[in-house]
Amino acid sequence: MDRKGKLGVALSIIALIAWQIYYSQELNRTKLAQQQIAEAAATSTPNPAQSTPVSPDGTPAGVTTPAAPAASSAATSAATPTPPVSEPKQTLKLESEGAEWVFSTRGGGIERVTLKGHRTESDKQVSLNEFGNTPIGALTEAYENPVLETFAMEAGSDNKSVVFRRTDPRQISIIKSFTLQSPEEATKQRWPETHIANLEVRITNHSSSPVTIPAYSVRAGSGAPLHLKDLPIYTGFNRMIGTNSKFLDTTWFDGGGFLGFGKTPRPVYSETGGISWIGVTNQYYATILSCVGSTGSEALASRIVVAPADWSATGRAADGQIPYAVEGAMRLTSQSLEPGKEIIHKFAIYAGPREFSRLQALGGGQEDMLDFGMFSIVSRILLASMNGLKGMLGSYAAAIILLTIVIKLLMWPLQTKSTNSMKRMQELQPKMTALKEKYADDPAKMNQELLVLYKKHGVNPMSGCLPMLIQIPIFFGFYNMLGKAVELRNSPFLWVHDLSQPDTVAHLASYPVNVLPLVMAITMLWQMQLTPKTGDPVQQRMFMFMPLIFIVFCYNFASALSLYWTVQNIFTIVQLTITNRNKASSLQKAAAVVKKN
Repeated sequence: MDRKGKLGVALSIIALIAWQIYYSQELNRTKLAQQQIAEAAATSTPNPAQSTPVSPDGTPAGVTTPAAPAASSAATSAATPTPPVSEPKQTLKLESEGAEWVFSTRGGGIERVTLKGHRTESDKQVSLNEFGNTPIGALTEAYENPVLETFAMEAGSDNKSVVFRRTDPRQISIIKSFTLQSPEEATKQRWPETHIANLEVRITNHSSSPVTIPAYSVRAGSGAPLHLKDLPIYTGFNRMIGTNSKFLDTTWFDGGGFLGFGKTPRPVYSETGGISWIGVTNQYYATILSCVGSTGSEALASRIVVAPADWSATGRAADGQIPYAVEGAMRLTSQSLEPGKEIIHKFAIYAGPREFSRLQALGGGQEDMLDFGMFSIVSRILLASMNGLKGMLGSYAAAIILLTIVIKLLMWPLQTKSTNSMKRMQELQPKMTALKEKYADDPAKMNQELLVLYKKHGVNPMSGCLPMLIQIPIFFGFYNMLGKAVELRNSPFLWVHDLSQPDTVAHLASYPVNVLPLVMAITMLWQMQLTPKTGDPVQQRMFMFMPLIFIVFCYNFASALSLYWTVQNIFTIVQLTITNRNKASSLQKAAAVVKKN
């Protein structure tokens, strides 16, 4: 390796370590800032339990305010119709086969969705849209505006539907109908899924004059982490324009810049186009709002801070840390509505786990909510294989182990060929060193003589790299798949309670002790000791940093990834041991084959 190569490797390692240090410091700074925000809000905001209902203009309902001058009042009412005053919120609970849906007259939408059969680590059912102030399916005239108040609610006689009605002073009525899908109805619909609520928004002009209907934003609620220490890259917003999906996580709102320098915060994400669906998500669950028979005109999203009291109210320890949540919305198109005419918008709302098969069945590319990245096809194959093996073995840990062994068996011939090539390169090392010293002043001649040496002894210097090149997409395929596979939640293995989380067994000075990544690093060092040494000593020392780099990748990641890499390390150790038992000179064998041919 030349001086530039050594410098490049060294700088890469330094940059990786510097990034980890910066990332930890940034989390601490964010944590402190969020605490200050929460403390300020706590001292300035009254207790919600003692608060008075508030009207859309911010005036407490039922409280008389001083009258403004008559002329001013007349001018205001002529310019903008005054919305009706808020009434105390009413809620209605409906159940489908897969979830419990709580509807609210505030905003005429879904206040919360509690998923059946999915539990948090505190043994409570997983709930979506726990945080924030926007019901799913609520309307706002502008994204930053409060939701439209107040709707009258009427429950359907089938216990599967609810209707909200609202008429403003302009005689514009909005009727919102939510219908939950039963298993029987689901088979007849586009979405064969019981985690779906169908929404119809009917806007009618009952006045005698044309009225311009604003470009309402239909809200998708909020997505928040399940655990305080969930990586921020998993909580975010997704949208689909045509066939192009895009995901942005909570760190997007911090702005750009390098290592924190030159950042300009971005309060709102906005992108126009034919929006077919939007979604807010955490690592394992999502709420998706999709258009039926039309498209939206704009996708919008923003980041909100979850207050410690709100987080603690869910039964999860706040631990002094405050996570971010993301809210999203889809803007409709402004239209002029003639007297007696109506506009109808239809949507489907999915609230449930991010299981690939479920999302794929929804159509419209909604499986892209998983955002597997550039090795998406590899992740999808691995996910399907893992789920298939789990169905046979009854355990996700066993499925990961067997899948890893199958992959390594398929690569056995290639790995053996690579090991033998590296052994021949190792045996050729003295002759290669002699040539480099002999032609130190003539690099072209030296390379020519090296090629002759390789050809004479049947050595391919690149064959040793091929297995590693193949393993890169497999590793990142596993990395993206295992980090988002909701199927792994609460799946145990030996001392591991949950394969979707780090296998923390203790804490040292508040630092978690995760066993599997440490075992993984030990097996990597063992494997490196058995691997034939090629290249110059400096290059070999650089490779000794690989276990450190993999620990950085895997330490606080899902323990399933460390399990996969540890198993493949052990398998490779066995293979190298078998290959290295051959005491005969592989160089002599290769030369004999070349001479014979």
